[in-house]
Amino acid sequence: MPASSRARVDSAYGRTLESAAAAVISETIRIAEIPAPTFREQARAAYVRQRLETIGGWADLHTDSLANVVAVRRGEPGRTRVLVCAHLDTVFPDAATPVTRERGKLIGRGVGDNSLGVATLLAVAEALQQAAPSGIGDLVLAANVGEEGLGDLRGVRRLLKDHAGDVDAMIAIEGHALNSVQTDAVASLRYEVSVETDGGHSWGAYGRPNAIALLARAIVALEALMPAVGATPKVTMNVGVVRGGRSVNTIAPDASFELDMRSADTEALQRLYQAARAAIRAAVGGDGKLSIRRIGNRPGGHVASDTPIIEAVLGARAASGLGAPEFRASSTDANAAVAAGLPATCIGVTTGGEAHTPREWIRTAPIKQGVPYVGRAIAAAASLPGGTAAQTGRR
Repeated sequence: MPASSRARVDSAYGRTLESAAAAVISETIRIAEIPAPTFREQARAAYVRQRLETIGGWADLHTDSLANVVAVRRGEPGRTRVLVCAHLDTVFPDAATPVTRERGKLIGRGVGDNSLGVATLLAVAEALQQAAPSGIGDLVLAANVGEEGLGDLRGVRRLLKDHAGDVDAMIAIEGHALNSVQTDAVASLRYEVSVETDGGHSWGAYGRPNAIALLARAIVALEALMPAVGATPKVTMNVGVVRGGRSVNTIAPDASFELDMRSADTEALQRLYQAARAAIRAAVGGDGKLSIRRIGNRPGGHVASDTPIIEAVLGARAASGLGAPEFRASSTDANAAVAAGLPATCIGVTTGGEAHTPREWIRTAPIKQGVPYVGRAIAAAASLPGGTAAQTGRR
């Protein structure tokens, strides 16, 4: 195709993306108001599947047994084949998902994490079918399950297994983080710590060990191991969920908590885990039956800033009028791809705050630049010559 014709096609793609902001905002609200707790994403998946069916033109469109929704667009041979993911699930276990507008903001549970990401995926899908740029490889677009919490990246892990050998690189879309690009995948270890005792009546069996009290000892013991804020390498530890007991007048026979530890430095993470395990065992002692069960293991890794996929993202930022980003360490679906040996990153659509709280919010104005940026980044990655996506050190 002559360069002038290709430029017209590419500019048409850009114009389509640039005109999509209002529709993306409306789509974000619709998606956010469909409950999608981790492991119960089916209703939101069905909506996304219907939207992709309406867009049409896919070489393959299906929903797998986990509820990942997958649309495949065939491209030119010899170009990079890209898996693009936006996760469906939220951290909220209930159906309360109202979204409100307030002076340039959308406010609501999961509105940026990750309803906006899914809405942007749909906008890019539509632009690809209406005015695709020339010279791009295959694209596997997926609205995936299981990114949050105990989902443990199960959705993207399944996609990487199903499409092993079919993709060369991966881009994850999140609603937040417009001004950053993920280059470091933060590893995490998650454990359920539980204690069992004989329990009994609070009066008649008074004096027996209380599982809640033993668990409290363990949590207090962890406080002394909490990594310092601002320390390098950054390592974090959090007790996120506590359960236990039978009634106010029962000596608790069982109790548990969920422990999350993270770092981009896997050796530092392992040292923290070993110290935490020892502290928990010492705190509980022989007064109860202790169990420490792993419930999550997110891999870590690094993608160099001169990797072609990262340079493609930076070029898309410049073409969209965005400045240089912060190269960020984070935990996203891209972690699984990095661990599988693929060059991968996570990029955002707008800015906001209070993620994982009922007060979560996003700014609507930056979406006008964020959607074209994401669409251009995907096209730029898919236009790389096949086999070059993982190269580094070219400068």
